[in-house]
Amino acid sequence: MSQNIFTTRQHWWNDGLPDGVPVGSSIVITGPGGTGKPILALGFVASWIEAGGSVIVAPLQFPDPAFVNGILNDLYGLDPGAHERSLTHVALDPEADGLEQRADGQLTADLVRPDNWDRLLKTASPAVEDGPGVLLFSTALNLPLLSPSYAESLLDQFETLFDDESLTTLFCVSRSMIETRARDVESMADVLVEASVESDPKRLQLQVVRAPDVASASETIETPFAPDELATIEELADEYRVTPVQTIRDI
Repeated sequence: MSQNIFTTRQHWWNDGLPDGVPVGSSIVITGPGGTGKPILALGFVASWIEAGGSVIVAPLQFPDPAFVNGILNDLYGLDPGAHERSLTHVALDPEADGLEQRADGQLTADLVRPDNWDRLLKTASPAVEDGPGVLLFSTALNLPLLSPSYAESLLDQFETLFDDESLTTLFCVSRSMIETRARDVESMADVLVEASVESDPKRLQLQVVRAPDVASASETIETPFAPDELATIEELADEYRVTPVQTIRDI
């Protein structure tokens, strides 16, 4: 494990992990569906970019960059347009021929097939001169794991990615779909964070479940987002969410 430590600029992340996380770690955010896992993760992503790092963004249920860009800009005050060299968005397309670039410049990838994760890293990884390096961020890992042909080999691929200390990984997985597979992904991570939501009023929370190499808080941490902010993001998610479940089940 790398001895370089990364600390976010979000106080609630730092409340849970006061000493930060080693660069090269694998971090998994888990929890039921609808608990704001991408919101938590994008706070980490924004801090990574502000620290001079580069991010490959592969939000599997949000192929349109507008969702990620909207949260980065509106919630975290980071203008994605000002960081184009540091932020590479990749859209899941189970029917793509490996990794493709559309006419509008958007990268698409069939990330159901395990070898395309390696192709993604080779093609999309930007040159990093300073900062914490490259972060691979992905959400809805349950989706590709629905494939009866590739689920087992995908788990092997994720474990390989997690073991690569030249790369920091930040993945979100939901326990609301194929819970056994979700827990397989959880078990591989160096750092495991659980997301939850309290209601009346709606509040987004996190708890560090496991972080053996660094200090961590055991209590539940509440994020500062107002209920109206969370409601707006929920509407944005409903607008941009695409889940090609049946297509993946047929692969």
